Amino acid sequence: MSLLRVEGCSKSYSGRDVLRDVSLRLEENERAGLVGPNGAGKTTLLRLIAGEEEPDAGAIHLRRGARLGYLRQDPAFTPGRSLREEALAAFAELDGLERRLREMEAELRARPGDAALLAEYGEALQRFEARGGYEREARTDRVLAGLGFPPETWDVRVELLSGGQRVRLGLARLLLEQPDLLLLDEPTNHLDLDAIEWLERYLAEVHRGAVLMVSHDRVFLDRTVTRIFAVHDGTVEAYSGNYTAYVEQRRRRLEAAEEEWRRVEEERRRLEEYVRRYRAGNRATQAKSREKRLARLPSVERPKLDERRLRLAFEPAARGGREVLQVEGLGHRFDGRLLFRGFSARVERGERVGLVGPNGAGKTTMLRLLLGELAPSEGEVLWGAGVDIGYFSQDLRGLREDRSVLDEIMEAGDFTLEEARTLLARFLFRGEDVFRRVEHLSGGERNRLLLAKLVLSRANVLILDEPTNHLDIPAREALEEALDAFPGTMFFVTHDRYFLRLATRLWVFEGGAVRDFRGTYAEWEAARRAAAGAAGTPSEGGPGARGADAPAPRGAAAGGPAAADTGAAAAAGRGSEASAAPGSAPLSKNERRRLEAALRAAEERIEALEAERAALEGQLADPDLYRDEARAQAAVQRFRAVEEELERLYEEWERRAAALQSQDSAAPWQS
Repeated sequence: MSLLRVEGCSKSYSGRDVLRDVSLRLEENERAGLVGPNGAGKTTLLRLIAGEEEPDAGAIHLRRGARLGYLRQDPAFTPGRSLREEALAAFAELDGLERRLREMEAELRARPGDAALLAEYGEALQRFEARGGYEREARTDRVLAGLGFPPETWDVRVELLSGGQRVRLGLARLLLEQPDLLLLDEPTNHLDLDAIEWLERYLAEVHRGAVLMVSHDRVFLDRTVTRIFAVHDGTVEAYSGNYTAYVEQRRRRLEAAEEEWRRVEEERRRLEEYVRRYRAGNRATQAKSREKRLARLPSVERPKLDERRLRLAFEPAARGGREVLQVEGLGHRFDGRLLFRGFSARVERGERVGLVGPNGAGKTTMLRLLLGELAPSEGEVLWGAGVDIGYFSQDLRGLREDRSVLDEIMEAGDFTLEEARTLLARFLFRGEDVFRRVEHLSGGERNRLLLAKLVLSRANVLILDEPTNHLDIPAREALEEALDAFPGTMFFVTHDRYFLRLATRLWVFEGGAVRDFRGTYAEWEAARRAAAGAAGTPSEGGPGARGADAPAPRGAAAGGPAAADTGAAAAAGRGSEASAAPGSAPLSKNERRRLEAALRAAEERIEALEAERAALEGQLADPDLYRDEARAQAAVQRFRAVEEELERLYEEWERRAAALQSQDSAAPWQS
């Protein structure tokens, strides 16, 4: 039986059909993406499945007993709780089970000969362990770190979190709950690149349930799903494979449908012409036969080969000089915290500079320094001759709320009414849409209007801060094509890895510094992987992976260069390896040998204990064990002792591994 069945569902709002006779199935552990243009009904379908709305027709069936989790864009939390406490609330059921275990232990001490109680205890303990009861705090810490919450934020009260932080915390809680069906609406929003990659690994390698997600992140879809449901014109079509496979399959389907339409239309015209010519002549009998064949021809609708797409081109008014920008010794502090310092670079005409790094590292601050909106704490920004800058702000600044869409464009250029409406049609504002006030526009509509004004600026230098936010995939592709043809210079911040392929050069923000990487995003990714391999970090299956736990957060145990920013690095500052924390003096050869020997010893002990734990799990699952009360109690006690020692050794291993890695953190690609 399928985990989820959607059968003939329809939904309309204010007389407009959003979904019509939609049917789909999702199997246990299947990972599927929902794609389609903005407004197609993707979020509506998720809300229907989650039970937040009722379909006008049709039915939705979730397998009996299956648990569903839905990522809302404004999740509800308990006021007064800390961020970590709210994440741990995902284990409320396990907390209750642990309380029951403690109660049964007390009862067993009072009634040691109660075989039924001992059997119940063994069953409950096995269920508790299978659900990761002993590991829930460690898992919580890794998931929080993986989604971009460093340890110093874990005590912040939930009511003080920003909107983006609330969504990330909601995602963390859902991942920890491990529902049978996970519904995600744009899960990569508010995540930086490291967190997106961590989530990809988590969904691919750790999460045991099914996933149905809406996403405009094409790389994310390629790496996480094996099926695509495409929502177009109120209907849903299923495709096998990831996003790239879907694009090719859809192209072939549309071409085949176009060919079928042409064949039927050609036959229709031929028959109609024959009937018209010979209806009253000596071939009237044949004409009558052709008329019957004409009536039997199927009605085939011509497919829509071209979806509504942006049509834009960035054409600078002037070419500008060869040397576009020079920054010397640039540094900046925010609220007393150093973001970066000592950065120098020279940029020439035609270069495309992508800014990458974790959230809060200073990427948007760098753009504002380049624009002159902020004065640098140190250093200077020098623009070349003939530079004309166009800016796109991620908070969609630059629009008057009380103006109409048409007014904004008329004010931005010397247009007739007809010219302005023609331009707006290229940005998908048609008919009465041009008279809507800015205050009533969605995020995607505001984005498109700002892009229209950016095109009109005819700037030769573009500074873009998250330009793909709120855009659907067709709009992103149109923007990428236009920028790829742009002959000027670009500086941009984005978490869209398809968009990052435009970059010819990267400014990489990490560890309080900015590094100038002279290469493409693909080359940078390859360099990061090479650096991780040279560091010799453990694989996901090693002790650092902690069995069924999530991949190591933000590149730590997974070998990324950002390990010093993770919770593991914070752990390295505690205990006997504190002297090896990042920024401290290097270890001597003897100290390093001792640390390596301790690491190997911990690994060997972990391996032995994990084997013993597996054997004990087999014993506890055997009903015959509980016929011997003393033997059963001894097995239970030993199992708990092994779990506790493993938890201690995992932390010890992680601390020592982080200490060693901090000694080898220099990346070979740094310039």
